[in-house]
Amino acid sequence: MMYVAKGLEALGIASVLIGLVQGIQTDDMWIELYLGLIGIALFTVGWLIEKFNSRKSRQEPV
Repeated sequence: MMYVAKGLEALGIASVLIGLVQGIQTDDMWIELYLGLIGIALFTVGWLIEKFNSRKSRQEPV
């Protein structure tokens, strides 16, 4: 599950960067906004999955 979380975080960062480049190249602020919001959402979901898994692993007895 950790790989999924890291993958979502990487996709989120890539989406924000692609949106930034697209916005600069085409002067289209809307595509920059949409890709930025999608990237933030993907990164947040990945971060939450990672946080949930780390809490779960700390609570299990060794």
